[in-house]
Amino acid sequence: AGLLDYLGAEHSSDLLLPLVQTLNEMSAAHQKHFDSVSAKLEAARRDLLDLSMRNPLLNYRLLRSRGAWIQGHSPQELIDALDEEERAAKLAPVSGSGVWGVDHRYLQLNTPHPAPELDRRLLSTYRLANSFIQEQGVNTLFLALGMLQWLDNGVNTEARLAPLVLLPVRLERINPRGQFQLRHTGDDPRSNVSLREKLRLEIGISLPELPKTEGLDIGEYFNSVT
Repeated sequence: AGLLDYLGAEHSSDLLLPLVQTLNEMSAAHQKHFDSVSAKLEAARRDLLDLSMRNPLLNYRLLRSRGAWIQGHSPQELIDALDEEERAAKLAPVSGSGVWGVDHRYLQLNTPHPAPELDRRLLSTYRLANSFIQEQGVNTLFLALGMLQWLDNGVNTEARLAPLVLLPVRLERINPRGQFQLRHTGDDPRSNVSLREKLRLEIGISLPELPKTEGLDIGEYFNSVT
């Protein structure tokens, strides 16, 4: 309204031109500063990434004490149930290794671990994930969907495993002796940033990012990775 009043008055347009020019210069300077800061933040983020083989996002090995393998389920089935349908899941031990019963209201995730071992693994994982949340406010627990098998560019003949899609999850249970439940946190699935930078910088391969769409077609993403 103020601009319209100004233009409606009998002022010379010559008075307005310097103001417009100054505004354009300020806008350009702001954009240049924004681009500079963004580039520095991106460089700092890359510097924080651990691209060594100590990083489990590049060289995943199941530890003796925590974590669990899931078998007999397709990645799409898991992401549909946990993300799209917002269902909870329960991890079940290998058949015949215990007396655990799985409630059919939950998605049953089959594992190759005997019941006592699975319980120890989940308890250790639960405690570690909770300690990160309480001390640093960061969730570090993910369900890895799909693994890329790769070689370290001729440096080592041992095949490496790297997760492709990471779904943020949490472990919870109603009582101390109850069975653990696995739930999606609600945060978006993400691709493996460490793997993407490793392949880009050292091997010259551009790993695609996850499409930002509703209802992730994880098979299509795997095809684009291939």
